[in-house]
Amino acid sequence: MIRETLADHIAERIEFEVLPDPAGIDLEELFPAIRRFPQKELIEAGEHGLYDFVQQDSDVEVRFVNDRLRRDDRILFFFKFPPAFKVSLPRIIGNYNPDWGIVRRADDGKMTLELVRETKGDPDTAKLQFPSEGRKITSAEKHFATLGIDYRHITPETLDWAAPAPTKSTRLRGLK
Repeated sequence: MIRETLADHIAERIEFEVLPDPAGIDLEELFPAIRRFPQKELIEAGEHGLYDFVQQDSDVEVRFVNDRLRRDDRILFFFKFPPAFKVSLPRIIGNYNPDWGIVRRADDGKMTLELVRETKGDPDTAKLQFPSEGRKITSAEKHFATLGIDYRHITPETLDWAAPAPTKSTRLRGLK
């Protein structure tokens, strides 16, 4: 009980700082020209996928790819973050691996938007299977906001999935 309370406390209060040079990140290693998947749980990514196939970890992810990502003509490309990509968080919370990176044309057709989306079966982080998932999402919201990247926790049923995440004040008023 004390450990859970401490982890919640840290997740709610964690702050991030942008460092001048991200040391140790090798994009060619994270996103090779040819990607081999040891898992059998692969689905076709469609024309917007960075790779021909994308690994899926749940039915929630399959529905998001099929119902949202493959049908949106404004998507330039999308990918599932590789397991090696981690947001470093305190050990009591655990490191975080986001689900989806998406590059999409804005409504005016000119600008591209960089989006990171986390797909879960329930929009309420308190109802997720593991309490640590909610803490990681709370921490990730702050991490990506510090970087100026639009991050949002969604479900496959979220119709406005590409819209910016609601601000804290709109969430408090019950708007989504």
